[in-house]
Amino acid sequence: MKKALATLAIAGAAATSVLALAPAASADSCARTSLNTGYRSYWNTAYKSSTSGCHDLNVVMASAPGGDSGDYYAGMYVNSSGNWTFGSRGYVWIPNGTYAVDKYVLVSDLSGGREFGVAAYNNIGGAVTIAH
Repeated sequence: MKKALATLAIAGAAATSVLALAPAASADSCARTSLNTGYRSYWNTAYKSSTSGCHDLNVVMASAPGGDSGDYYAGMYVNSSGNWTFGSRGYVWIPNGTYAVDKYVLVSDLSGGREFGVAAYNNIGGAVTIAH
């Protein structure tokens, strides 16, 4: 009985360690694109990766210009009708810095191949890196 319980405990610990590694593995498989932000609109654009492990547009680095400590950012994308639209999360305050994937999600569940950009509320020409 003790041997069976010990075996189960070891198997459980191994399974837990494998599950704990799964999110990091998918985050590492995210495509990353650096963009400049536009003033309440996109400045430059990219296309959502079709092969990435990420399903969202995630800010992993933000740098507002002019010495500001951060800005409000919003994801924009071309919808199924071919029109530019803002993500449902609207503008999200993000301080300057680097972040883990999924800390700041601008658009959820964006399908592969869609064109996207990032708008800043207060500034033009900030820099962001998007994991997608």
